[in-house]
Amino acid sequence: MQLKTNAKPQKLSKKLSRRSALQLGIGAIALAADAGAIAQTAQAKAFGRSAEQLAKDEEFWMQIARAYRLDGRYIVLNGGGNNPIPDSVVDALHRYDELSASQPRPHNYLFLNHIDEHRERLATLFNCGSDELAITRNTTEGLNIVGSGLDFKAGDEIIVSNFEEVYAKPVFEQVAARHGAIVKTIELPLEPTAEEVVARYRDAMTSNTRMLVASHVVDGWGFVLPVKELSELAHANGAQMLVDGALGFGQIPVDVQQIGCDYYATSLHKWLNAPLGTGALFVKRERIEALWPLYGVTTARTDIRKFERIGTRCGPTIAAIGQAIDFYQQIGPTRKAARVKYLSSLARDDLKGVSGVTFLTERDEAKRTGLARIAVTGYDGRSLTTALREEFGIYTFGNFPGEYDGVYISPNVFNSANDMLTFTAAVKQLAT
Repeated sequence: MQLKTNAKPQKLSKKLSRRSALQLGIGAIALAADAGAIAQTAQAKAFGRSAEQLAKDEEFWMQIARAYRLDGRYIVLNGGGNNPIPDSVVDALHRYDELSASQPRPHNYLFLNHIDEHRERLATLFNCGSDELAITRNTTEGLNIVGSGLDFKAGDEIIVSNFEEVYAKPVFEQVAARHGAIVKTIELPLEPTAEEVVARYRDAMTSNTRMLVASHVVDGWGFVLPVKELSELAHANGAQMLVDGALGFGQIPVDVQQIGCDYYATSLHKWLNAPLGTGALFVKRERIEALWPLYGVTTARTDIRKFERIGTRCGPTIAAIGQAIDFYQQIGPTRKAARVKYLSSLARDDLKGVSGVTFLTERDEAKRTGLARIAVTGYDGRSLTTALREEFGIYTFGNFPGEYDGVYISPNVFNSANDMLTFTAAVKQLAT
């Protein structure tokens, strides 16, 4: 296939359904039927209304929630991790698995053929060329491709912040241990302004700085870092920019041309609601040749697909990315971003001024997402997570030792306003 260098908007492809009908059995045709119905409902209700107006329409989002098979006994508010996935994705994955298991040699490889189609569609969402986007297994793999693939030498500096301790920093600590590079960690304040972030990275830079690393949306907090300004700072000083986009893409619209970064790693199984074990890595076209793949391959050094050559891959998992893209596009990136932001704001407003409760998130209202950290006096993150789950049936995530050890919430499109108020009522009860 000829990879495209300019991503252009395109209609949702019916290629998978046709191939399923002709080669894999007529039963696969209806896999995305629910998603299609949701799209029609969404378009009818959304017509002429802004994303912000639609974000408050509970009837609209109740229809969206019906596309998921959720356990009604629980409220899931840890959507920033391994998300529940829509029925259309579940059904596709199950059907493809059955077919692949029956005849692995033809079926698994037929499913894998869809990777280039998905690459083109994802490139449109990222606003990049399809020749700049690799389909990986997760954000961590993307970070490691960049860290292990560049020719760092002794004395080269990589700058990360204290918010990168768990995922990105270990990648470059290994680089430092192997090649003598230096990892410099800067301390960013809670709820940092864009100016504070840029200033602290700038102050840490020297003539030996080769890479700046920053999260787009900070895990466990929801702070949105100024990755565009950091990219400009890096390039003005002869360095490169790597963005950890695990909690960015799929939650908020992402435009890598506007950001200007050299690399953007993300997981599709998080906010895009694709099957587990799917991710994407953007590599700026002029950086591809110099970046080594993790494995020895015969693919040309200038070909983005060299990063995908990892041996046998699961065709059904790759193929079902298509249904996840369908669902995301049917909802609309700006509508989804507005909805999760609105849901989080309900919790923030209801908990404002409550004694013993601290609510932390992105300070800038214009950039704010759905992620936030909540700390309750008398509880650490683990005990608060357990109490919310066992006493109230609410799933969050918390294990953040430090001053504000608590839980972080990340509501998704399957959540309701009532879910958020049920959560805040539980927090208030625990705080008394």
